[in-house]
Amino acid sequence: MLFEDILITILKAVDGERTISSPYHLIKGKKSGQTIQDIGYYKLHPYFGVMPKLEKKVYDKAVQKLFEQGFIITDGQVVRMTEASMALQTPVPLLNGWKYRGKEQLFMARLSLIVQSLSQIHQNQRAFDPVVIAEDIQQWVKKYLHKINYRDAESCRNFKTELAVSLSKVDVDAAGKRIVVQRLSGFKIGGLTWEQIAAAERLEVIDIKLQAIETLHAWMDVLETRQFPMMSELLDGVIQQSSLTETARRTEYYFRNGRSLEEIAALRGLKTSTIEDHFVELAMNDPGFDILAFMDGSLYSKIIAVSHSRNTKRLRDIKEAIPEAGYFQIRLALATKGETL
Repeated sequence: MLFEDILITILKAVDGERTISSPYHLIKGKKSGQTIQDIGYYKLHPYFGVMPKLEKKVYDKAVQKLFEQGFIITDGQVVRMTEASMALQTPVPLLNGWKYRGKEQLFMARLSLIVQSLSQIHQNQRAFDPVVIAEDIQQWVKKYLHKINYRDAESCRNFKTELAVSLSKVDVDAAGKRIVVQRLSGFKIGGLTWEQIAAAERLEVIDIKLQAIETLHAWMDVLETRQFPMMSELLDGVIQQSSLTETARRTEYYFRNGRSLEEIAALRGLKTSTIEDHFVELAMNDPGFDILAFMDGSLYSKIIAVSHSRNTKRLRDIKEAIPEAGYFQIRLALATKGETL
């Protein structure tokens, strides 16, 4: 999947309802209420936080290309798709940003250092410059190597076999696998830079990075099956255990213990609007969330009906049709994905 594909997919989902900056915040993983609720409203979970270090100038360059190709136009403050872009078929993503939230980089760092260490050690090279300098990762890898008895040649072969077989089961293009492998270093072999790989593949660096991330996400999905015990160990602390952000989990704790929205805001020393964002996130992720604690069933039904009939999730448009509904109530209702009560 190329970066242009991600942009087009996101912009199609929010067509005419968000500004051109919306995909940028989503891809960066901004934890604002607007971004979090858009994930639920438009089912954009795969793309959340997939490139937390995305530079604005790189993003702007990609967006400008879409304008020049006639795929998008501006309409006031929002951006709209053209007929040409609506006809485009983008690949089905294997990304899972909401689940991994950038932790694939931890997995890759561990893998890189393990591969380098085993390669060097089994060539009787005890001293080498590690490709990963982060102390916490180095300590984790040291424990892992001792655990698998890294000095044993058979153990090393088993790790190599698991790596190769598990990667072969990843359902991505060969290019994605090739990119990940080319980033690895070993005895007298240095991993290639993003720029070197991009030149060889005749793609932009951002596209190469995205393909690597997609491959890592799909690879970690394979390893989660636990068919490859040595490789699966690398997922320790990588898998997101909750679909909620950490701050929303704290609000959930108070709510489940009978605290009101206002009480939670006071206890946590946060703005009421911030706690409202947390409740929207709860409504988005918890099928058992009690939305009737914030509105009656008839108001909920009105909000969903207007959203469906007008094919919009713009709060202002729905508010104009249902003036008795508060913006927070509208956000909550939309976060439930329009399910009937």
